Formats: sequence, structure tokens, C-alpha cells
Amino acid sequence: MSSALSPTSVATNKVDGPVSSKDFAEFVRYYQQTHKAIVKMTAIVNKLPGNQPMVIDLGNGKTQEIRRSDVKSYSAAYVAQLGDLKKLFSAKKKRVSRPNAQLNSLFYVSDQLVAFYNKANLGPADPEDPSGDKLNAHIDVLIKNRMSTSGILTSLISRYIEANKLKTSDSSGRFQPDERMKKAFSTTRYLLQKEDLSKRKLPRDLDETKATKIKESIKVGKESAFSRVSGRKDNRSGEDVYDENTGLLYTTMMVFNNFYRIPPALLTEEEREALKDEDNVEMARELQGRLSKITLHKKKTKV
Repeated sequence: MSSALSPTSVATNKVDGPVSSKDFAEFVRYYQQTHKAIVKMTAIVNKLPGNQPMVIDLGNGKTQEIRRSDVKSYSAAYVAQLGDLKKLFSAKKKRVSRPNAQLNSLFYVSDQLVAFYNKANLGPADPEDPSGDKLNAHIDVLIKNRMSTSGILTSLISRYIEANKLKTSDSSGRFQPDERMKKAFSTTRYLLQKEDLSKRKLPRDLDETKATKIKESIKVGKESAFSRVSGRKDNRSGEDVYDENTGLLYTTMMVFNNFYRIPPALLTEEEREALKDEDNVEMARELQGRLSKITLHKKKTKV
């Protein structure tokens, strides 16, 4: 049993990041099975007289002898390899807890936002290969898991506006919402997998200011996102954020996104834990990386 053959030893030397939960579980299983084998061999050789070896029949007339000294060496190698498992565990823990300014934190989004992006035209996944995979085939973290980050939502709306040619030609910084958008954003209720979260009770120890804000958002849940921004003025220009003739200010989509961002106070403990799950975080990280590459390519082609 050589440490060079340890799968965890190989994994700790990989350069493509921490292992997944599935792989880590396999490594733990490897150590469990190895430990059982060493315990079994130790029990057998200790029952043999003197230094008589344990003889294993390998078949085809071949045998292998294992002495007490061999088992002792195996045990020492096994203990040494546990250090590799500890490194992998530390990497996994760091991967989940470390802050990432670009990724931001995962949060749940309401069903209306999921419906809007589900099967939406978002253009190609690779702008250099327009006929290849479509971007909407790579957003499972949003469609299936109902999770996203601020960075992802900001990038996705940019892709949607561009792919569907919604930019207002004679008014910089605006776009015309299409029918798909108007239908999806006709209400701003907190819905998660068709469950109306407004029926859930808020934690008793929730900050009063936060509780009031959530209750106010729930009250206007039947209104559309467009109705909720009607009459608002842009802080910089002083213009209406939504004008039926010139369209919606691009920056107002950040406000729309917040309408469909489900407050953590309305989530169960299990749902909150899922937001920290490393597999979900990795899905978001991969999508953000893909979106960042598209954005970078767009900037280069404009120069």
C-alpha cells in the first residue's frame, strides 16, 4: 500500500480546484474499506504462530505472503494518507465559505423570473460559434434549482436584450419590454416551486425593519413589476424609469430582479443550507465564468 497509489494523494495534486461532494464521498469510502482490510489482516497475522506469514492464494498457482511487518507498514502508510483526506476536506470547506466578489451569494428567485428565462432566447453560449450550443442550455442553476446571483441576473438580461434586439434605437440606455417579459412580470409575488411564500410565518426574532419591508413587498405582490416602478424617476437623469414610448431604463432591471429575489427570512433551514451547497455554488460559478467570457468577447468586438 504505497502513498503514491492513494487516490487522495493524486487528488490533492490536481490543479482544477477542490473535489466534488461525490468524489469526496468515494475517497471516504476508500479509506473505510482500507481500514477494514488492515484490521482484518492484523487479526489474522496475530493469530499465526511466531512470525509465520499469512499466505494469500492469488490463483493460477500464485501466492502472496504477508507478514506482521508488512501489515505494520500498511498501517503506517494508511495513517499518512489520512493527511491527504484532511487536505481535501479543508479545500472543500474553504470552497464553500470563502467570499467571492464576482460570484456574490446565491439566493432563490421567484417562479416568475424562472418562467421568463426558461427556454428564452439568450443567444449562443459561445459568441465565436453562433451555430453551437445555446446559452439557455447552461442555466440549470436558475431553471432547475431556482437559484442565482446578482452578477448572473445582470449578465442574463443583457444577453436577452441583445439576442432579441430590444434596445431602443433612438434612446440610449433603454429597451422595449417584449410580450414575454410583460407576461412573466405581471405579478411580483414570492413564489417558489408554485408555493406562495407569503403564507409562511416570519421568524419571531427577525429585525423589525426587515420584517416590515418583507410585509410591504408581500402586500404589493399582485401588482406587476412595471406597475411598481411606474412614476419612479432615475436618480441621475431625473427621467422616468419606464416610458411607454421609449421603453425601460436598462438599470431598472436591477430593481426588477430585486422584486423576484426571495428574502432569506421566508426560507426554511433546509433551503438556506442548499444555497451554501458546494455543488450549487459550483454551478453558479461555472455559469458566471461563461457569462464573463461572453461579456469580454462583446467588449473586444466593439473596440
